[in-house]
Amino acid sequence: MSPFAILTAPLTCEEIEWKIIAAKNGSTTIAPYIDARAVMARFDKAFGPMGWQVDYTPALIGNEQGVIAAIAVRNPETGEWIVKKDGSGPTDMESYKGSISGALKRAATVWGIGRELYSYPRVIVEGEHKYIPFKVLDRLKGLPKAIAEGKPLPEVIRLTPEGESAKGR
Repeated sequence: MSPFAILTAPLTCEEIEWKIIAAKNGSTTIAPYIDARAVMARFDKAFGPMGWQVDYTPALIGNEQGVIAAIAVRNPETGEWIVKKDGSGPTDMESYKGSISGALKRAATVWGIGRELYSYPRVIVEGEHKYIPFKVLDRLKGLPKAIAEGKPLPEVIRLTPEGESAKGR
């Protein structure tokens, strides 16, 4: 498989994490994301640990301090280094570390990693939860495969805390 095919291959359920983005009005909305370790593993698999690098630069984004990540990969055919960049501002948790991780993940998206996450259905769980119920996470394990296979999916998936369809409730 070519390095580009490795980078752009659909994410697996093992690479995807879920986070709560809103818990109000009797429901919890969750969204998929990829963490920095999974990004690094993809680049290692595509180019080897010596065939890519990342450089972080502090940047002023609006009135807030942010970080730009520049991911460079060595073209296996020419040896030339190719760089793509993106940035992130501070996050709610671990402001500086979060902005570094966010910048890496955004720059990885420029390279094609995880772009399909933007097309995932919105997932809503009944009830206001502080943590995502395990049975919901278990139910969502099949979603990456369905996305990769191009199966038609609804715009919104509604689930009970037991991971069952909440459609018609």
